[in-house]
Amino acid sequence: MQPLLDVIDGYGGVASFSTLSAHGFASSDVSRAVKAGLLTSPRRRWWATSRAEPELVAAVRVGGHLTCVSALRRKGVWCVDDGLLHVAVGRNASHIAAPHDRSVRLTDPARHGVRLHRGTAVLLPGELDLAVDRVAPALRHLVVCQPREDVIVALDSALNSRFVGIYDVRAVIESLPKKYRHYLDLIDATAQSGLETKARLRLRALGIPYLTQVQIGTVGRVDLVVGERFVVELDSKAWHTSAQAYAEDRRRDLELIERGYIVLRVTYDQVMNQWSSVERAIRAVVRRNEHRWAARHRIAGLIPSDS
Repeated sequence: MQPLLDVIDGYGGVASFSTLSAHGFASSDVSRAVKAGLLTSPRRRWWATSRAEPELVAAVRVGGHLTCVSALRRKGVWCVDDGLLHVAVGRNASHIAAPHDRSVRLTDPARHGVRLHRGTAVLLPGELDLAVDRVAPALRHLVVCQPREDVIVALDSALNSRFVGIYDVRAVIESLPKKYRHYLDLIDATAQSGLETKARLRLRALGIPYLTQVQIGTVGRVDLVVGERFVVELDSKAWHTSAQAYAEDRRRDLELIERGYIVLRVTYDQVMNQWSSVERAIRAVVRRNEHRWAARHRIAGLIPSDS
């Protein structure tokens, strides 16, 4: 029975019978595992091991599979977590159940922390029936579900991580109503984090000039340069908390200041929850015209040759 369990665990601990059949297992193999107490059934013709990921089990129990934010975050795409379980179900699916109990009808999805997405994509030829969407279909659901800024964050992340290519994103957007077409003008595959994307979009909305991922001498790439000399670095939770990363960030800051740049280092919480304070600081620097090189900088030999 172990080969059967290993296959199911390879799919996050949840698999449909059609998937198991594609791996060469018969219904008798599943029956033996169920009788031995090694498998449970969250939904008809779906099976879960004891190591199954709870979100996958819940989505299957509802009557569909993970999509949108829930699928993309699981795959490693930078998404803003709205705290909901996003489940794709068939357009005409009739029995939609509560995520904790298949016998309880899901009459109020929000009360159970569920966001339903009707109209599950048709499986491609030879594609397995999985408990989680592929990246492109999940992005399609996300575009119509989430706020514009959060959509661009996810699209940037999916492109930067090479989960999809620009042609895939274009196909997703063009399959949707025309009101989403302008999203193609906002994406940037070079964005290194969702924080960078959010800051970039907000600066754009303010009409403040900026460049992203700018190479500055031995400092390396910086997240944003406002105007010509105002560097804005965005510290995500994941990459700037270790002692080594902290020390490297300060080394870079010192070199930037020595080169004549102004440096503003912004935390995750400041971008996500205190942006008005960040905006006031940026506006103040721009208002004083300190984001541009001046004659005194040229005299001091600070202005880069390409500025």
